[in-house]
Parts: sequence; structure tokens; C-alpha cells
Amino acid sequence: MNLKLKRLVRTHSSEQYALFDLAQTDAEDEPLTIGKLDLHYTGEGTYGTILLWDMGPQQIEPERRRLFVRALLSELVLPMGLPNEFVVEFFAPTLDEYEVFHNLDEGVDEPGRAPEQEE
Repeated sequence: MNLKLKRLVRTHSSEQYALFDLAQTDAEDEPLTIGKLDLHYTGEGTYGTILLWDMGPQQIEPERRRLFVRALLSELVLPMGLPNEFVVEFFAPTLDEYEVFHNLDEGVDEPGRAPEQEE
């Protein structure tokens, strides 16, 4: 695995990263998305969730998974000068029922046209 992280969101106390494996590509020859990482920073430590999609978690034995999580966190958290304590949940869901919900295109009936106002 050749891991690459791409920050998707950053606030003053949290971050979200997409996880890519540069050694694998998708149908468009782009690096394969293998999961995501959510981190929340507090004065007491870092709390987070790592989701690895079903394509690979079964191949990562528990000790390698532990080392993977520790390496990820030391790269992201230690340089920020935050407390060394962390609690991170690891989850390996299948993508069978995966959906993203958003309201980015709500209120538009046709491209470039605002919805009609009700009277």
C-alpha cells in the first residue's frame, strides 16, 4: 500500500481526510479511494474514526492495522503540538449500502434555473 491523504475539510478543531492507495487505480486510472479519516482535536487529546472500505480491511491483520493507525496519527497529530493521547475507532464497512446525502442541488429544478416561488 502506498498511502496518500487528501484533506477534505478543516475547522479549528477537526479535519477530514480521504485515504488513497497510489498503488491501485480505479477505472479512470485515478488512485483508488480506500477510506476516510475524521479527527477531532481537544485539549485532552485527539478523537477520531477511520473507515476503510471493504476492498482491503480483511487483508490487514490486527498488528499491521494497529501500526497503520499509529503511523497515521503520528504524522497528523504530533506536528500540531497536541497532547499525545488519542482514541480512534477503526471501522471496515462494506459499500453495499453506502450513500452520500447532501442538499447541494436542492431548490433547482433545471440547471441554471431557480425554483418557482409559491404564491
